[in-house]
Amino acid sequence: MSSPKNHIQAAYWIRPGQCCVLLARNWKKNDTPPIQLNAKNLRMKNLRHMEAEEIGRFTGYYEDGDHIIFCLNPLRYPHVDFDHDPVRAAGPFNDWGRSEDAAGFNLSRAETQSGKPLYKVAIPRERVVSAGKQMTFKFVTQSWHWLTPLRCAANLVEDKAGNLNYGLNVSRSGKHAFIFEVDGGRGMEQVAEVSWKNESPKTIVPGLFFYDLTSDKPCGPSITGGDTVLRLFAPRATRVSVEVADNVTFKNLQRHDLELTDDQVTWEVRLNGNFHGWYYRLFVDGPDDGRTTHFDYGKALLDPWARATTGPEGPGIILDPARENAIRKLHQSPDWQELSILECHVRDLVHHAPIKLSEKERLGFAGVTKLVRQKDSYLHTLGVNALEFQPIQQFDSTTQEEYHWGYMTNNFFAPCAWYGTDPERGTQNTEFREMVAACHQEKFSVIIDVVYNHLGEPPNLLFIDKAYYFHLNAEGHLMNWSGCGNVLRAESAMSLRLIIESLTHLVRAYDVDGFRFDLAELISIEVLKQIGDALRKVKPSVVLIAEPWSFRGSIQWDTRMAGFAFWNDGFREFTREFVKGHSNHNALTYYVKGCIDQMAAWPAQSINYVESHDDRTWIDDITENENFNGEQPTHNDILRSHMMAALLYTSVGVPMLSCGQDFMRSKGGIHNTYQMGEVNALNYLHIGNFKETHNYFKSWIAFRKSKWGKILRLEKNPGDGYLRVFRCDHGERSCTALLFNADRALGPKQILLALNPHFEDHKIHLYDVDGSDWSPIADIWNFDMKGIEDTRLNESERNIYLGHMTLGLWVRE
Repeated sequence: MSSPKNHIQAAYWIRPGQCCVLLARNWKKNDTPPIQLNAKNLRMKNLRHMEAEEIGRFTGYYEDGDHIIFCLNPLRYPHVDFDHDPVRAAGPFNDWGRSEDAAGFNLSRAETQSGKPLYKVAIPRERVVSAGKQMTFKFVTQSWHWLTPLRCAANLVEDKAGNLNYGLNVSRSGKHAFIFEVDGGRGMEQVAEVSWKNESPKTIVPGLFFYDLTSDKPCGPSITGGDTVLRLFAPRATRVSVEVADNVTFKNLQRHDLELTDDQVTWEVRLNGNFHGWYYRLFVDGPDDGRTTHFDYGKALLDPWARATTGPEGPGIILDPARENAIRKLHQSPDWQELSILECHVRDLVHHAPIKLSEKERLGFAGVTKLVRQKDSYLHTLGVNALEFQPIQQFDSTTQEEYHWGYMTNNFFAPCAWYGTDPERGTQNTEFREMVAACHQEKFSVIIDVVYNHLGEPPNLLFIDKAYYFHLNAEGHLMNWSGCGNVLRAESAMSLRLIIESLTHLVRAYDVDGFRFDLAELISIEVLKQIGDALRKVKPSVVLIAEPWSFRGSIQWDTRMAGFAFWNDGFREFTREFVKGHSNHNALTYYVKGCIDQMAAWPAQSINYVESHDDRTWIDDITENENFNGEQPTHNDILRSHMMAALLYTSVGVPMLSCGQDFMRSKGGIHNTYQMGEVNALNYLHIGNFKETHNYFKSWIAFRKSKWGKILRLEKNPGDGYLRVFRCDHGERSCTALLFNADRALGPKQILLALNPHFEDHKIHLYDVDGSDWSPIADIWNFDMKGIEDTRLNESERNIYLGHMTLGLWVRE
């Protein structure tokens, strides 16, 4: 029966020379549908049904006789243990996986005709479609992790909350998919359409298997047999060329055309001789379909695989690995639970650093190296052992003098040219390597903030293949879940390879110890898992941290499945409320235990922080002053900051401090300072102005690193008796005492911390806990491991008497 609507739902290039056409409904006739190909010099051949199982790998289901087959390719979900954490189909047909018979929808490994791995389950048709012909469904593990639908699926449905599900329509259940080959070329290199009789034609666009296109050939420049080889993955390009010159002005340049290789997606040229130190730029041309491409042959492009660059738009610098200083023995970072992190920015550290530096050195890596080697510098005296730098990969500020946080990355391999003393000579590469080496020599691990969710301006990958590298809406516009204008399609095979190879390059070439992934929800938990697996093979101790949210959603719960730690924004919000007396005992217990009762799978998974580069500083946010201006903090502001330090460094997890937080760093209440270098630069004179607070933080950091802190630096989840909580005499108040290692399962040492964030005095009774042998070492102002004067803990009564806005810390063997 003929449908009044267009019989062609969509048409996709799935690989060079092959196209997939999806009809609006199943085709049940014996002959093939009257599909026509409209393209110059291309001819259709071998039109046939696509195997239902193959289309099902993307749509999540297909029909086989009287059964609906739900199916998943396990290779796309490397973080899921399908055998030990079974996956089931979930939808209205089984109360979204919660019905009594929901286990009957569990998928199991199946033999397939193609030999490719597949998990599936066959459900009688009437059990699925009795409620109607169209519905949505998803897949969920037994431990209730919802699996992300494939974003290249043709049957995605977005609900009112913005969540993606698969659509199930029994009139499009596998027999609506056809494939054919083309004669006359790859097909993808030109604009082509398919049509059905007199209906409007459909443009063939990338889809389904297209995003699996990849190459195993080395990309970027390499030196082979004394010659220089340049390669670029550009699956739909019609021509690619390169200009090389021995000078940055490109006088007397050489221009060469790259040839398409045998894999039909990679372009290559071999230049006679070793071009180490030469400059190069790429030019790429291709079809303009008005939606999925953005080719501009007149635009010079920075190679995404360039190991060095002179700036955000290039040119790139060809480097011979044989002339680079390879790292012979990689530094091994301490176990995650042993870390005490300081988040910092290259220029913030050195702009006002009280050491002798040249003007160029105060712009970048060379200045940080000298600061790190200064034994009495802020970095040393503070006591942290890990530095987390805001992005150092090449970002898109247009001049070396312009200040930038770095979250608009243009190249993933190259250290930022603007942080080098001589960018045109590529000194930034050597200087970054020297900076990391200096950090290691001074016992600091180096963690780098990396941005793989979007690209800076210009996003060079846009001009190489728009649809392959970026998420687009139906009209072909760039999606903006990042808030920065575009979102990288990280799950595309070569996107994933680009990410992994750039990260492993930062480890192998510069000995970076770890990475914090910006807006990691956009990267996806599936990609994060593959990144983590690859990096651990290079450096088993690698530190992996996710900022687990974006403007689209959060993967905080799922980071455990990829083996990543996560920035704990809940800890940040809780602490700000607690020190103001607005929280409760339950929240305190949950966050002090590192969220291991729910969110965190192991103690060091929670990165505890209360301030980062984003938003207002801690003191500006909690100050009693007007307009969030903490430049002159009040007495209560300082008390609350000291109480925050106690919470941060006694909580299970990994503590992270923001630079200057220990000496009341304020930005005058400004909410977003990402381009305000003078505001962000550390004013080291404030250490003297707030020396008491600075020293107080130093003492807590030292306590965390001490033998006593071992009780807090947990490798494994403790038993139920690890922490005892004692409430104050007014149960509705959050005044609390916390006894760490209460069951002594971790040895004889114990820590007792009591906190009163209120303006009233309170008493806390310790009940059956022996009140003897406690050594007081800290209150709200003082910290001394040798002991302080204290009358608050009455040993015979087993009571703690806490005055208003104060705390106490005791230890005992």
